[in-house]
Amino acid sequence: MNKKEIILAEAKRLSGHYGYLGFTLKQLAQACAMTAPALYYFYTSKADLFKDCLLSELEVRNTGLVVWAQQATSLAHFAGLLADEAFERCGASHFRTGQAMQEIVHLPEEIQVELREAWERLLIHPVEVALDRFIPDLPRSTKNMLATFFINMATFAGAYEERYGRNAIKAMMVAAAAGFPTLVGVVAEPAVAVG
Repeated sequence: MNKKEIILAEAKRLSGHYGYLGFTLKQLAQACAMTAPALYYFYTSKADLFKDCLLSELEVRNTGLVVWAQQATSLAHFAGLLADEAFERCGASHFRTGQAMQEIVHLPEEIQVELREAWERLLIHPVEVALDRFIPDLPRSTKNMLATFFINMATFAGAYEERYGRNAIKAMMVAAAAGFPTLVGVVAEPAVAVG
């Protein structure tokens, strides 16, 4: 690994363990066995560092999503692949994309916008492609809502693995995906005011 890769790996570990606000660049430099000025050569702000951490994770996850959206034989099969990926990513790193996305509120507005757009492009869009394959002609808003639900389930799957177990979480995700075609009729209906 080169120095920048080492910095990103350690930053992911620290932010996954302590959160964005829970560590300093000085602590990161020590964890990387380098001086603070050497770290500042690569990253002058913690916000830019966190942005790169999150973008690199989103890009890695996107690679699998794009392939599975094309190769899955059913939406339930796609959900199973997504669950497996979530367990593997979370098992390999303490860094959690869902947790990290919640913490972007601490970043400058322009970085928040960039990360939200990356989330949509790299995670939500590939799921929308899978939904298009298996439930054609979904309204755009319904497709986006279901894709967001799907990604949120997968994003937090790894976080709850120890509590509920892989098999139970994967079974839930597969069952939810199998029920999406039925759910679509309910979700696509216009909201009715109650009262």
